[in-house]
Amino acid sequence: MRVKKISLLFIIFMISFFTIHSSKTQAATISFTDVSSTNPAYGEIMYLVKLGVLEGSFENGKRVFKPTEQVTRGQAAKMVIVATGKTPLVVEKSSFTDIDVKTNAALSGYVEQAVQLGYFSEYSPGKFEPKIPLTRTEMSKVLSLAFNLNVDQTANLTIPFADVAKSDPYYKYISAIYYNGITNGTHNSTKYSANEPVTRAQFSSFVARAASDTYRLKLPVQDVSNTNPDPTKAIGKVFVSVDGLNIRSSATSTNQSNIVGKANTGKEFSVYEDQGYWLKVAYNGKMAFVAKEFTKTAEQLEQELEQEQEIELEQEVEQAEDNSNPQETETPDAEENNEEQPNEQPSTVGLATINDLVIREKNDAASKSLGKISRGTEVDVQSINGEWVEVSYNGIIGFIEKRFIRLKNTEDSPVKDRIIVLDPGHGGKDVGAINEISKTTEKSIVLKVTTLVKEKLTADGAIVQMTRIDDTYPSLDDRIKFAKDKYGEMFISIHVNSADNKSASGTETYYSVSSNVNEKEDQVLATNIKNQIVKNANMKDRGVKRADFKVIKGLTIPAVLVELGFIKNDQDHAKLIDDKYVEIFADSIYQGIVEYYAR
Repeated sequence: MRVKKISLLFIIFMISFFTIHSSKTQAATISFTDVSSTNPAYGEIMYLVKLGVLEGSFENGKRVFKPTEQVTRGQAAKMVIVATGKTPLVVEKSSFTDIDVKTNAALSGYVEQAVQLGYFSEYSPGKFEPKIPLTRTEMSKVLSLAFNLNVDQTANLTIPFADVAKSDPYYKYISAIYYNGITNGTHNSTKYSANEPVTRAQFSSFVARAASDTYRLKLPVQDVSNTNPDPTKAIGKVFVSVDGLNIRSSATSTNQSNIVGKANTGKEFSVYEDQGYWLKVAYNGKMAFVAKEFTKTAEQLEQELEQEQEIELEQEVEQAEDNSNPQETETPDAEENNEEQPNEQPSTVGLATINDLVIREKNDAASKSLGKISRGTEVDVQSINGEWVEVSYNGIIGFIEKRFIRLKNTEDSPVKDRIIVLDPGHGGKDVGAINEISKTTEKSIVLKVTTLVKEKLTADGAIVQMTRIDDTYPSLDDRIKFAKDKYGEMFISIHVNSADNKSASGTETYYSVSSNVNEKEDQVLATNIKNQIVKNANMKDRGVKRADFKVIKGLTIPAVLVELGFIKNDQDHAKLIDDKYVEIFADSIYQGIVEYYAR
């Protein structure tokens, strides 16, 4: 009988410790007697309270969190399911012999969902072991997968932890959470301590950092300028495809101090790591970085040559068919025939934004392919109609989907005739973030900034569409549909940031995590805008980041979300409500857009 009572108490404790809140009001009133505001994890813990991830438990009439106790596998499974917005499965029979659905249905549902999603594996054959403490090794995999961290892009990066071998199957997950600012290890960042258990406070910090960039650590930058390359460890070669490509000592383009040289078209580099956007290469006997998008492999160059040959062959076949079936035509008179015909150049060209972009015979995705072109290939634009662009390339006239072309004016303003959709965030019933002292709202700030951006772009000849022009609330789906219905060529959602920690400050821009063939364009646009704001408004640089905000995830045109500054931070707030800085914010976004189209 005593055993049953203890089990029941444990179940009640597990359920009450991690439950979804019935309302935001309830969540906002929760505080723990054993977590003071001086606790290093206080901000992260309270953030998870507001998300409905944490409630704690009651002991002697007091609500406690027990921050130093070890978090168990069962508790961790529930936390990540709630924090990522997933729902527990309805389970009639558990997959594990050590979880009884009848006595612990709630926990079973969360565990089953976490296992089904791949965040957790069974601990031993047929057992989940929900009461065993979570280790730092397991934590790295759980958070990497649950929050869609860029595991593939960071898998081969060097990490500073002496106790984690490159051959460790968890290396890629540990690298992902390190380079995404989730943890910087232990023992002054020299070790990871993979097998150590994770406390409740620690796991709360890790989950909050994974869920919100507000709580992330400063992202590490890999500087390899003093590393000597070993030719035997090169993984391949690339060739530069542009003139004046910057060669950098570290994998960042946010400053000019790391530029160690430049390379022109055709320059060959030995590659040592592919880090997604960056390639680690050998340069003058040292390691360095170049942007991958401006390089091509030997295979890509060979494919381009083959594609050009295919296009030429198709032209020859078509010409031969035309010659074999001569059509009767009207013969112009001698005076007209001898008159020199003007060789007009179109005022707009298009640059392919993806590889293997198909030129089609008609403006129909099912139409016959006339050939393929690679990212960066320039075509002459004949006309634009809705979602399609009629182009000329190497004598071929065909059609390309507009979303896969960056339209570039060879005359006039870079933004003339470009269809740019601006989205002032929130509006109407949704005020967004608010400064409790001044009562200033996010929706009012971003509408002022966005309206000024529109005025500047319109003055340059751009066709600007705004998702709202007053204090109304279009849904997120409405905003996405609006951009598509207007045949938008670019989408920029403008917001103001907020954090409970009033020391949080600065500007950051986002583009989508989800697979998007135009993600390189997203990154360039997001970087341009962020750099302009940081420079012109003297804002703290919080970087360019990736997150699946719905309004940018739902679009395949270049789409970014801008966070101007933090409304609760005194310095940022002062700028956000100052008309002089509102003008600077607007002009910076405008300049970033112009810079994107002018490149």
